[in-house]
Order: sequence, then structure tokens, then C-alpha cells
Amino acid sequence: MPTLTVIQGPDRGKTFEVDGTSAVIGRDPACEVALRDPGISRAHARMVLKGTRYVLVDAGSSNGTFVNGVRISEADIEAGDQIRVGNTIMAVGRPMENGALVDDRGLPIQVDSEGRVDSSIMATVPASAEPHLAFAGGEDMAQMRTSIVGLRALYRIADMLAQGYDMDRLLRSVMDMVFDVVDADRGFILLKDDRTGTMVPRAIRYREELIEEIRRQQSAENGGSETAIPGSSAAGEGGGAAAATEPPPPICVSRTIINYVLKRGEGVLSTNAMQDQRFEDGESVQDYGIRSAICVPIKSRDEILGMLYVDTHISQGQFTQDDLKLMTAIGVQTGLAVENARLMASQVQQERLAAAGQAVASLSHSIKNILQGIQGGSHAVEAGIQNKEVGTVSRGWDVISRNLGRINALTLDMLSYSRQAAPNFVKASVNAIVREVAELAQSAAKEKSVALTTKLDTTLPEAELDPDGVHHACLNIVTNAIEAVQPLSGQVEIATRSDPEKNEVWIAVTDNGPGIPPEEQASIFQPFYSTKGQKGTGLGLAAARKIVQEHHGRIALRSKVGEGSTFVIKLPQTQAR
Repeated sequence: MPTLTVIQGPDRGKTFEVDGTSAVIGRDPACEVALRDPGISRAHARMVLKGTRYVLVDAGSSNGTFVNGVRISEADIEAGDQIRVGNTIMAVGRPMENGALVDDRGLPIQVDSEGRVDSSIMATVPASAEPHLAFAGGEDMAQMRTSIVGLRALYRIADMLAQGYDMDRLLRSVMDMVFDVVDADRGFILLKDDRTGTMVPRAIRYREELIEEIRRQQSAENGGSETAIPGSSAAGEGGGAAAATEPPPPICVSRTIINYVLKRGEGVLSTNAMQDQRFEDGESVQDYGIRSAICVPIKSRDEILGMLYVDTHISQGQFTQDDLKLMTAIGVQTGLAVENARLMASQVQQERLAAAGQAVASLSHSIKNILQGIQGGSHAVEAGIQNKEVGTVSRGWDVISRNLGRINALTLDMLSYSRQAAPNFVKASVNAIVREVAELAQSAAKEKSVALTTKLDTTLPEAELDPDGVHHACLNIVTNAIEAVQPLSGQVEIATRSDPEKNEVWIAVTDNGPGIPPEEQASIFQPFYSTKGQKGTGLGLAAARKIVQEHHGRIALRSKVGEGSTFVIKLPQTQAR
């Protein structure tokens, strides 16, 4: 059920509800939309319901019927359209709860659907596929300055294309840049929601002087308490209030203008002074909120992704057609940046899903093998208990114990690789950490009949590091070395030394195993990459490298097939402040 609100003419301010399948617009009092305008016919036009849409049909009037400035004989009618008959203009609206478009941050943006603050379109500019041509400078200095400012703005947006895919940060940067190049009081960006297809506010900006003025007014009304402006730069990232939460007066925009921009993909320069009801008695425009506004599409290729709106109080000056050209070009470039950000976010999400799938598959396989080992050990324990064979129980428990250790190591690797917490740096002895690692790994070395030795530099100074993290990284590398060498003939050495020139301490783990082929050396630190088949999870070296990198260090590898490998952990002696 649409509404018709008279925004110009003798019946200005009246609203008619079109209820039913047909409604006649005319001067006859019996008409459903009866108007007093002498310039219209007694039965001027008719609105007819056809299916789910309303159609406006001219009834042979002498002065004609116009929709959005175009004379028609028959035309579909939608909310936001303007109908002119004679000297009367009516805005087509649809009942809308509070007329508001507000997202979860409560941005104070209001879309008028009844024409009470409707705007007159002063100029339009197509959203050019080559936006830099829209404001190519002429010969005079004013046009040249406009071109220079415009090019700078476009270069800044182009630079944003490589700044990541944080959409909110991108849009805030665009609004900040817009306020640098045009003298706007207020502005906001609407983006289309992919799920609902509706326009949702994503960024809002106020001129700093306007923020202070609103804050003083609200402070006086609130008895002196401070108020932050939601969504403004003065309110911080979240747009929250400091002591009071009263929002500023909403930015009220014409639905007619929004529909025009979204349908035609053109930038619009408008003012609401021409049709504002408060000017019947000729009051000064400076006494009211009469504004000059620019609304442009955010467009990528042929798709309209949203819109960019700015306005200014007419007492501060009006926007020009050069401003409109510049804003239209900015809208096109912003569309490219928005599309690029969405593509990057989509690509990252796909990569995350692929990595998560790989991680789940690898970890599931490792956990399955560990559980099978525990299950086999438990069967041996049960059989030993039933037969009262202590030796069988002991062997079964050894199997269970080893697999519990594997689960513990796997869990620690997962935590080390995924943790976000910063290392807890303290002054500690690297030699003491290496001794603890050697003692802990000695049982695994003896079980495999591998010689595990240490060669520690007794003059090694203390280093600033996270003892637990370095212990875990070193243990992972030593464990890998023990698993790589052959039983009986295998040798693993842990050595420490310092590099005074680079102010570093080194931990070197050397084995006489089979070595690592050159083509595999670049992959061994990647998560879930393992050369051990079903015996490895591929997280040990990845977790070790992450820990070392968090210490601002590095891991060097020297390996030769058939001769063995040496992993060297190089850590700075002191952490940079």
C-alpha cells in the first residue's frame, strides 16, 4: 500500500494512502487523491494495482503526467519516485518503521520516505569507467586545483588497494580522505549487504567543529556531562560515548535521491531548499538545516556496491559541479577498493578453510595412530593382569606411556604453533636449558641405542629469552634428530656457543643421520609437512621455528645426504626494546 505525500503545490504536506486496486488523482472532490491545484484535470491520472505492482496511467490530461521529470502515458511506480501533475509534486512512499537505516553500531542515519525533506536534483554526473577523465582540468586555475586535488585523492585510494582487506578500516580511511578534499559537514557510506540486498551504514564522519558544537549543546542539555558522537573519529574505533550516549541529530536524506543514484548509477548534486515547507514565509535559509548534498554510487564495473553521501549547511557554502565530478570519481575508485577487499577476504577465507582441512586430516591421522598404540598397550596390560604376568603388564605399560608422551608432545606443538601470547622474556642460562633437554631426551636415546652428548660453552653469557619456549623448540629438534639416526650407530650432539660480533647465542643440534635432500629443505618447516610418514605430525619444526622467530631469531640448517644434518638456533642475547 503506497503513500503519496504532496511536497509542492496548494496541498503541500498532505499524505494520501492508496488503498485498493485503483485510485484516481484529480481535482474532483470524489477522487481518492483529491487535489486543489487548478492546473490539473478533474480526473487527471489513475493508479492501478497490477499483480503486486502499482502502475500510474495518464487519463488524457491536458497538462500531462510526469514521473521523475519524464512525461508518461503509463509507468510502474516505486517508493521514492516523484509524480508531478500540474503544479503539484507528490513523493511516492511506503510505510517504513521510523524511516531509519541503522546498523548494529547505531549510526544516526535516517532515510525519509514521505518527501518531508525531499531534495531537488541540481546536477548529475555518470559514474565513468575512467573516473580521472571526469574532472580533467581546464585552463583556469580553479579547475587546475580541482584536478590536482582529485588526482591526489585517487592516488590515495589506489594505495588503499594494497592495504589489506579490513573493510571498516578502508571505509574510515575513505571518509577521512573525502573530508580532506571537500568542505563537508557530515557524510556516510552505505554498502549493499550480500545476504539481504539492502543498504547498510558502514562508516560515518562529522566535521570536527560540528562535533564540538553538538557536544556543547548536548553537554548543556545533560547538565554539563561530556558526550561522544557515535561513529565519529572523536568517539574512537567503536564509536561509543564517554559519559553520555545521546546520539546527535540524525542525518536525514531523501529516499528519492538514494533511489535515483542506485537505479541510474549517477552522482547527484542536490539541495533541499527548493521544496522545503518552511520557506512559505520567506525565512532565511541560515535559520534552518538547509543543506547542499552530494550522493554518488560506489561502483565497480557495472555493479553498484553502495553509495557515498556528504552534505554541508548552506550557510557554509554550496557544493559545486566540480565537487560532484570529484566525488563521483572517488565513488568509482572506492568501488574498486571495496571489491578488491572482498576478493582478498574471500581468498583468505578459502586458504584458511583449506589449511584447516589439512590440519584436521593430518592431526586426525596422527591421533588415530597414537590411539591404536594405546589400545594395543592396554590389551597387553589386560592380558598380563588376567594371566598374572608382570612382564607382560610392564611391556604393555611401556607402550601406553610412550604414546601418552606422543599425545603430550603433539598437544604442546599445537599450542606453541597456534598461540598468540608474546614470549615471557627473562635473563636465563642457555646451557641450563640445554642440560634439561638432554636429560629429558636421554631416555629416548637409550631406548634406541643412540649416543646423545653435549658440548657446552662454559663462557656463554645469559640471554634474554623465554625459557619454556626455547626448551620446547630445542627438544623438538633433538627428538627429530634421535628419530632420524640409525639404532646402535646413531650419534646426536647438542652444542652451545656465542657469536660476539652479532651479539647472539647459538644452540646447534648435529646428527649423523641420512641427511635431508636439497629439494625438501625448503619445506620441512611448513606445518603438517613430515618426512616420517605416519610417525610424524609435521608440527615439531614448524612450532620450533615460530618460537625462535618470536625471539627475533632464526634457525639455520646445514645438511648433506648420507652425512647428517645440523640445526642451529640463533637467538639475540638481548631483546630490542
